[in-house]
Amino acid sequence: MSARTLIVFWLVVSLMCPGVACADTAPDYKAIFEKAVAAVEFDFDRRWAYTETRIDSEHVWVARSDPRRSSGERWQLISVDDREPTENEIKKFRKERARERLEEGDNQVNALVDPESIRVLEETDEYWLFGFVPDDEEDIMDSVDATIRVNKAHGHLEYIDLRNHSTIKPAFGVKISKLITRLTFGRTTDGGPVVPISTQVEAKGRAFLVVAFDELEVVRNSSFELVVSGAENGAG
Repeated sequence: MSARTLIVFWLVVSLMCPGVACADTAPDYKAIFEKAVAAVEFDFDRRWAYTETRIDSEHVWVARSDPRRSSGERWQLISVDDREPTENEIKKFRKERARERLEEGDNQVNALVDPESIRVLEETDEYWLFGFVPDDEEDIMDSVDATIRVNKAHGHLEYIDLRNHSTIKPAFGVKISKLITRLTFGRTTDGGPVVPISTQVEAKGRAFLVVAFDELEVVRNSSFELVVSGAENGAG
């Protein structure tokens, strides 16, 4: 190849990809997502006391978690529907907390998102918006929009959102007309770690034409207080 041909070739490449080579322009979106997940402190409850407000289809439950208490006493039910809880409600609450402790290992983001399916939908100066396929849920993807937003400045997750745009038929005789799952993330305090802030789950539909269901659960974490230092946590 002559020098003149090389110059012409380089000019064409430069016009197509100004400033850098084409092959180097695409970010590694999977790596961006994995870094964003790693930036979230999912086990924040080992160091932080916080208040949880749980809203379901029937009640509003407010509880406080404090890692300085023993395992069985870590959670204290404060109120139900703005009143003091009854003994039966306290027993129910403690039973549910014990069950959730056994299941909490399945609540990691990577159990929901297949990193290999990450694709960019939108990019601005402030964020990346990714689409993805929920892990092991390819059969419902024609009916669901699944997105993740990552903060560019700090590299952490802002939210994960799944919601249907058409009726879902997961099994014979079952139709889901509304399905929303949304997880949001934010800082405990100014300068504090990024943690899960809220979870919203809504499901509405009908089974076998006669059984209707309309479920809602929203969980919000707030009033964070750092009560265990890193050194103390490591020692425990």
